[in-house]
Amino acid sequence: MSFQAKVKETDQLFVATNEVDEDRAWGKDARKLEKGKSYVGYLFPALSEYSSKPGAFGRPTCAIFESDALEVLSVRVKLVVE
Repeated sequence: MSFQAKVKETDQLFVATNEVDEDRAWGKDARKLEKGKSYVGYLFPALSEYSSKPGAFGRPTCAIFESDALEVLSVRVKLVVE
């Protein structure tokens, strides 16, 4: 399971896949954004830097964020790697 979020500071798309504990070890699946937790997942780069196609994103990188840095997005995203 995972959830989509927006990084508040950059407006980038973040797909959280797992919760992260205090030692930065990956834990159980990320199901929803909860205050006080941290999440690891895929951070997608800004659209304009990587693609001229509307709605296209470049390759994601792995990132960890605390819940306070994220805002839930309620959208459906289909990820296709080209």
